[in-house]
Amino acid sequence: MFESLQVTPEVVDKVIKPFSALAKHGVLISAGHGTERGEWNTMTASWALMGHLWNRPMAALFIRPQRYTAEFAEEEDYLSVSFLDTTDKKMCEALKICGTVSGRDEDKAARAGLTPIFHDNTVIGFEEAKLTVSCRKLYRSQFDMDLFLDPQVIIDCYPKKDFHYVYFCEIRDAYFRSK
Repeated sequence: MFESLQVTPEVVDKVIKPFSALAKHGVLISAGHGTERGEWNTMTASWALMGHLWNRPMAALFIRPQRYTAEFAEEEDYLSVSFLDTTDKKMCEALKICGTVSGRDEDKAARAGLTPIFHDNTVIGFEEAKLTVSCRKLYRSQFDMDLFLDPQVIIDCYPKKDFHYVYFCEIRDAYFRSK
């Protein structure tokens, strides 16, 4: 059902298309150690970066500390980024649900119509995802209010001063749903 792709810059350019995916609808960032409720969580994110750093394909993922997914991200060595087919209205609705419903309160995957799977006993993905990339954490930090050069960013994006955790992750594997 899923084809494992070798991650190269060409694959990232051709298959992932992160800029348009993030700007239009977002992606799912997930972390956990199994597919049972309470073993993992996912969230919709529209703030992420993908590129080349430290001589490897990388993703920079941003998670606010109060998000339930942050608890799993702090514990696990790997995170995943799943891209849904946003030409499908059900998948657009799933992204909205995963961005507004807390996994602490209910099984948001079930509510969103998503089926969690565990790729290679490493990362959470979804049967419905077009593509899931496996990301190994290499560096973690948190935005520091004193280091912002433009205070308008704080005013616009951090009125509660809940600055994101930042994870720099090596993109290790890509799981592409075959037709």
